[in-house]
Amino acid sequence: MQNTTESILIDALNIILQNKPIDKITVKDIVTECQLTRQTFYNHFSDIYELVEFSARQNAVNILDSFSDYDNWQQGFYEIMIALRDSGNITKNVYKSEYRDLMERYIYKVIYGYIIKVVEKQAEGMSVDQKHKNFIAHFYSLAFIALILEWIMDGMKDDPQEIVDQTGVLVQGDFKKALKKYAE
Repeated sequence: MQNTTESILIDALNIILQNKPIDKITVKDIVTECQLTRQTFYNHFSDIYELVEFSARQNAVNILDSFSDYDNWQQGFYEIMIALRDSGNITKNVYKSEYRDLMERYIYKVIYGYIIKVVEKQAEGMSVDQKHKNFIAHFYSLAFIALILEWIMDGMKDDPQEIVDQTGVLVQGDFKKALKKYAE
């Protein structure tokens, strides 16, 4: 990660999240950890949750950018799960916080943004109303998020590859099949 102020703040947050839930962390904790001022923090973020969202968005973009097509969606899904597992305490401490719904909404935005790209690529050459493409992406986003959140809740014990493979069996060909049914 580059040594920008944002990355310094993200690194400090991640260090603290190893042992403390997000709703127990203060801006003071973060700036003390990285030896910056509160004003420096507020020059970049309005609150801790904006920092968490920025951090998650950076990670998601880094992971998913190269997997936004139908042939590679499973690898992107797998990489997300590996990143969550590798950040075990951080993931659990965000998930266990009273602001979990913010995390869920953010994960939805990230997954939806990823899946809509896959749907759009699958729809090339078809005349499908945007509302139908949006619905397909919405449906699969909710399914993937439910699987991820259940996996986190269960302690991330199950093999991510097995979950992805099982999901792939269910989804194989379904994007294109659904799009053909909606095609005008």
